[in-house]
Amino acid sequence: MLFRTRQKHNLRQKPDFSAVPAEIGGIRVRPSARARRMALRVESATGEVVLTWPARGMSEKKAKNFIEEHRNWIETQQHRSAKIPRFAPEGNIRIGGSDYILTQGARRGLTRIEGDRIVVCGDPAHFRRRLKDFLKAEALKILTEASAAKSLDIGLAPPPVRVIDPKTRWGSCAPDGRLMFSWRLLLAPPAVLDYVVAHEVAHRIHMNHSRRFWSLCLSLCEDGAESRRWLKKHGTALMSML
Repeated sequence: MLFRTRQKHNLRQKPDFSAVPAEIGGIRVRPSARARRMALRVESATGEVVLTWPARGMSEKKAKNFIEEHRNWIETQQHRSAKIPRFAPEGNIRIGGSDYILTQGARRGLTRIEGDRIVVCGDPAHFRRRLKDFLKAEALKILTEASAAKSLDIGLAPPPVRVIDPKTRWGSCAPDGRLMFSWRLLLAPPAVLDYVVAHEVAHRIHMNHSRRFWSLCLSLCEDGAESRRWLKKHGTALMSML
C-alpha cells in the first residue's frame, strides 16, 4: 500500500494555468493550485482587487459572471483604496502630525528630513523600501522615548522596545515587560500613538483588561477613548499604508 500510494502521488499532474487570462473585467487574475473556489481579495500592499482562480471547475464565463455579481463590492473597495496614500517621489506623507513631501535623493547617502521634505536616498527602484526602513527607525526612536517616559511615571525602569509590522495589532507587552509596537503608529495622529504606548505600558502593571488596568492606562494619556475610536475607524487603512 505504501508503494502504491507514493506512486499515485508522483503521477499527480500540476494544474495547467496556461490558458488563464491575466485579467477579466479590469480585475487581475491570480491562479492558485490550492484554492477550491473563486474569491475576490484586496491586496493590503497595493489596495488592488484580485480574483483567485482555482485549479478546477473554472471558465472565463464563470469568472466574468462572478465579477459582475460583485461589482458593487469591487467598486467600493477601489474607492477606499484610492484614498490610501501611495508613497512615491513628490507624494505626501504625514508623520508625527506633520506633513512632508517625499523627494528622491542621491544614490548615496542617508535618508533624512530636510525642512518639510523627506529625502530618500538610494536606487529609485528601492524608494519605498528605503522610505519604510527610515520610518521604522524613526518610529523606534519615538516609541522608545515615549515608553521610557510613561514607565518612569509609574515607577518602572524603561523597557526594551521593538518595532514590528503586525497585521492585526498595534502593540503588545511580554510577561517580562518587553514592549513591541507597529511602526505604522508613526503615521497615526500623535495622540493615537501616545494612547497605544500608554496601553502597553499599563500592561506592565496589569496583564489584563481589568478596571485597574483601564484606570491606569487612561491616566497615562490625554484622550484614550477618542484614540480608540480613531483606530476603530481608520485602523484598517493605516495597516494598508506603504
